[in-house]
Amino acid sequence: MAARKPKRGAQSAPTLFALAERQIVGLYDAGVMSPAVLHHVVAAYADSGIDWNEAGTLQTVDGHTVREAVVLVMMPGRALKSAQKDFMSVVEHLAGSAPQTDEEPPEDDEDLLTQLGGNASSRSKRPAAKENAQAAAQPKRAAFNPLVGARSVQGNKR
Repeated sequence: MAARKPKRGAQSAPTLFALAERQIVGLYDAGVMSPAVLHHVVAAYADSGIDWNEAGTLQTVDGHTVREAVVLVMMPGRALKSAQKDFMSVVEHLAGSAPQTDEEPPEDDEDLLTQLGGNASSRSKRPAAKENAQAAAQPKRAAFNPLVGARSVQGNKR
């Protein structure tokens, strides 16, 4: 007989940590948790005032807490002895690397703009037709072809 969940009648709304925990455990159990996915999940809660020290209630299918699952994803070879400490350092790192809107736009780099924009004053004085003729004279290189050297697979004959 399966265990039943308690009714939510008198309980308040779930906390932000409970929502984040549910997302992380669900993604981990589905097998899609990666450092990039975890970064997006944590970054979504970065400015929400979430209490990452709140006690977790969920466990993954392999019996890990959300803190242990995060440490396993972000630090694969790390022992789980200090999972709480490692979890907090990972969350601080991921939340701190979230894009901030208060930053000033970077100053224009003239060299980069010249390279990208094709500024005519910085180009050599050769005419464009001469450059095109030289480019056409050079032999074209073969592009990467993953099928070079491939052999056909023998089919099952019944």
